[in-house]
Amino acid sequence: MSALLTLLQINDSAFPIGSFTQSYGLETYVSKGIVKDSKTVKIYAETMLQHNFYYNDAAFFVLAWKMCEGNATKAKVRELDDLISAYKAPYEIREASKKLGIRFLKVTGNFKSVPRCTKYLQAIKNGEVNGHYAMAFAMYAHAAKIPMKDALHAFYYNTLNGILTNCAKLVPISQMDAQKILFQLQGLIERLQETQEQMPEEMLGSCCIAQDIRCMQHEKLYTRIYIS
Repeated sequence: MSALLTLLQINDSAFPIGSFTQSYGLETYVSKGIVKDSKTVKIYAETMLQHNFYYNDAAFFVLAWKMCEGNATKAKVRELDDLISAYKAPYEIREASKKLGIRFLKVTGNFKSVPRCTKYLQAIKNGEVNGHYAMAFAMYAHAAKIPMKDALHAFYYNTLNGILTNCAKLVPISQMDAQKILFQLQGLIERLQETQEQMPEEMLGSCCIAQDIRCMQHEKLYTRIYIS
């Protein structure tokens, strides 16, 4: 089984886990006219990757990966899951992480049974843990023997691609502008990935306060296209 082909499949934007239904507060930014053109889209995307994703889901991914390498106990899995839940303060993004995680585990479970993934899904169903996409993705990628750097690159790329796909629909911007930004920010992804494991532990969970607020405001928007 090819690790590369597996990574391409589970990271494809068409992978059926429902990520296209989530904007993570972007819809509020667009509704308020803050993100309104290609220039502001690029600023938003850069900010999300550097000042939010780097300290949150990407960091959670690395912790989950190291947990897999150490054959962590059920208690350790629950501890990390609880920590991530605590850092995801806005209800909508906490639920988004859970829904994507559950769907990811269910879909990949039809490919190849991975004991730790099966146990994690069952713990979610039993209400023992909340469930998070970053943990699920790391668990499966690790079991598929995908190199961590490749998996982390893909995790970053998929997040950026999701942001730009949503911007193309919401702002809107052209597909060509979205692709240009995606290409221009490859260097940023590379730099962030290279320093991810050296990120200071005390910075874990650092957030963009404005983004958290926009996520909370999203719940009360008059009209909504996205779940979050």
